[in-house]
This record gives sequence, structure tokens and C-alpha cells, in this order.
Amino acid sequence: MSVRRTVTAIALASMVSVQLAPAIAHAENAMGYRLISTDLAARLPNNRGALGVDVAPAKQITDSGMTFDLMEVRRVKAGSAGEAAGLQRGDEIIAVNGRVFPSGNAFAMYLRSIRPGSRVTIDYIPAGRGPTNAERVSLVMGTGNTSQNAQTQAHSGMSTRTKIGLGAAAILGCYYMGCFSGGGPSSQ
Repeated sequence: MSVRRTVTAIALASMVSVQLAPAIAHAENAMGYRLISTDLAARLPNNRGALGVDVAPAKQITDSGMTFDLMEVRRVKAGSAGEAAGLQRGDEIIAVNGRVFPSGNAFAMYLRSIRPGSRVTIDYIPAGRGPTNAERVSLVMGTGNTSQNAQTQAHSGMSTRTKIGLGAAAILGCYYMGCFSGGGPSSQ
């Protein structure tokens, strides 16, 4: 009888651990971010989407089995989708539509693949703040034409903002612990 109980206990423990494995893997990336490699980004179509910001890799994050860069906003172009969304110099973009990027080039290629007029979400850390202050803003993607962007933004409704600080802090936990490396300035 005791052998049967032992076998039953082992079988139950195996089933429970198999059921918990996906939850544990998902919990490691609380925000559900996915990495867009430079190779994948290079194969995306050029739909001429533009955010209207100049960025440079700010901090390299290695967490949840991914290594990606936060993109620091260096300049926001007047009349752009980025300006309409309220992005400012010094903001650090974490993700666009839940995607994170290993380089400024992958970031730029992904943005260009989005059709102007499409609604996108951007997770970012406001300038001078930490991950617990991270926000998600929803906006309408623009083009390289700022006068057309202003018209599109006027007819598309206001951008919306949501606090995502705790989730972002979970994925970027090493932000405070210094496990990122500084990125040098570059332009896209």
C-alpha cells in the first residue's frame, strides 16, 4: 500500500509542477514583453510610420531571458505623434506595442513598419523618474509629415495614459540594482 501512495504522490507532484511551469515562466516577464530582434525588424515592411522622436539607447536591460535597450528620447519633433502623446526629452521608452528592442536600429525599423493612423501603445519611464513611475500611453502613429500628423491627431481623439509602474518595475527590477550597462548616444 505504501508503494502505491508514493507513486500516487509522485504522479500528483509531477502534474502540479507541469501546470505551474507556464505560470512561473510568464511571471518572470510580468508585462508580457517580447523581443524584436534586429534580423526580424529588418524583414518588416516599410509602411512609413513615424513617432517623431529622436532616440538613443539609454540603458541595456537583461531580465527575463531578454537583453534590450531602453530608448532615451533626445528630441520630440513639433507636430509629431510623439508630441501629441506628451513624450518629452529624457523620457525612456521601454516598449512599443509590447515589443522591446536590442538596438536603436531595431526600434526605428519597427516604428517604420507601423501604418500611419494605427493606434499604438508606448510604455515609458518619464524623464528623471524610475520604473515605478512608468506609464503607458496610447497614441495614433504618424508619418514623416508633421502637418499631416497634426490633422490625423486632431481627428483621432486624445491619447490616453495609464500607470504601469509596478509591472514595469517587476520586469526592470535590475534598474535599481545596477545590472544594466550604459549605452552611448546614437541616432536612428
